[in-house]
Amino acid sequence: MKQFIFAMLIFVGLVQNVNAQGWYGGSSNSSGYSRSQSNNASITIMNRSDYTLTVKILRTGGRGLYRTVYISPKSSNTVTFSSSDSFYTKTKAVKDGILGETLYRKGGSFSVQCDETGYTEGTLEFYVSSGSGASGQGISKSEFESNK
Repeated sequence: MKQFIFAMLIFVGLVQNVNAQGWYGGSSNSSGYSRSQSNNASITIMNRSDYTLTVKILRTGGRGLYRTVYISPKSSNTVTFSSSDSFYTKTKAVKDGILGETLYRKGGSFSVQCDETGYTEGTLEFYVSSGSGASGQGISKSEFESNK
């Protein structure tokens, strides 16, 4: 029987923009420069597999679900964050076909920054393929469905 690898590379590149975005205009301080608060942090989730992914982004410390993202095979989706916080993922990978396999994993935690000093721009890449071994913690369907 085949074993499956469900590997997640968290934040291939995590880039923080340390130069705050801003605009010149109306006088908000003596230099006439004010920092923009409109820049959001973002994480692009890339599905590098032939599986359809459901990725739940949850706040750490049992604080619940932030967002659920559905990603087709070989595609991506971007999630934005308007404030700094810590998160982790739960992922369901489904492959249609003869076996109709479904895999569940819990990923490690990550943090995003979104404040006056900068904002996070990052990437999560998910790989699902045949082979031996696994990455991440395997979880049950009921654990995946729980939003804590």
